[in-house]
Amino acid sequence: MNKLNIKDLEVKEQLGYKDIVVKLYNVPVKYRCNRNIFGENLQGEVVWQVADVNPNLDAPFTHIMPFDNEKIKAYNWLGAYYYINILDGKIILLPKQRLW
Repeated sequence: MNKLNIKDLEVKEQLGYKDIVVKLYNVPVKYRCNRNIFGENLQGEVVWQVADVNPNLDAPFTHIMPFDNEKIKAYNWLGAYYYINILDGKIILLPKQRLW
């Protein structure tokens, strides 16, 4: 797999919450990056980057959506979804998901 700088990629989706903007970056084919969701402050500085929940698999996140005032819902390539804390980027794993 090729290396990439996530900040060189296009922003696929973004969600704004008070002082944090959550950005999902589009990972091109032939690149591997499972940590493609960032939280940035209003000055554009990175506050957090999501953890790699599937380090042995190529499974970047493909969609984010609002959930409540504390977390977003994020889907990855494998069809699994996770809640991510808006302020610190911590992932809340959801039980009983079937990863194909």
